[in-house]
Amino acid sequence: MLWLIIAAEAGFWILLATGLLVRYGLRLRRTSWAILALTPVLDLVLLVAAVIDMRSGTVATWQHGLAGAYIAYSIVFGHRTITWADEWVARGFKKPPKVLGEWAVWFRIAGAYAIMCLLLFGATVMVGDSSRTSALTVFMLNALKVPVIALIWPVADSLGRQFGRKPDGDPPPAHMGPGMDGPSERSGPGPHQPDPRPAGRPDADRTVDGQRDR
Repeated sequence: MLWLIIAAEAGFWILLATGLLVRYGLRLRRTSWAILALTPVLDLVLLVAAVIDMRSGTVATWQHGLAGAYIAYSIVFGHRTITWADEWVARGFKKPPKVLGEWAVWFRIAGAYAIMCLLLFGATVMVGDSSRTSALTVFMLNALKVPVIALIWPVADSLGRQFGRKPDGDPPPAHMGPGMDGPSERSGPGPHQPDPRPAGRPDADRTVDGQRDR
């Protein structure tokens, strides 16, 4: 079973690389889509092989649990992985911008864990012999560490955003109390101040060749 899981994983990346090569190297977009559409077939083959192996009287091991985890991961993250690789090649092998937040990634991890548990629980019910499927229960309990540990990143990100948030506005200067306006930016004499310029004398900047602007 372990070799079948490795073969399914290798087949996924081979199909992905072939599909992208056909799309961007040979410019055959429809053919590339047909090749990439074969990736879920690998999951189906792995699932059928695990079911046949379990129904034949084999005692379940951690490898059967790993097969369920791989299928669940492929269901949740497979399409996203293909999209990421497609954008990576389209951008000239530059890292695509991050579009998923920390919480969105964690919910996907939790969803993959839930799907894995459903698959392994279904296998347990199908076999109907707890002595042959106890390894699947142990695997589910051990795999619970993955979403629990992954929870650290979104929680840390949320706390960092909360405590790292800047105040809405800067406080007023120390010599100014609240509600006091700052110094006016108006230039020239105030409404109750006399004009310091002599009366009847034209402004220097408004006199050209001895004649006052009209």
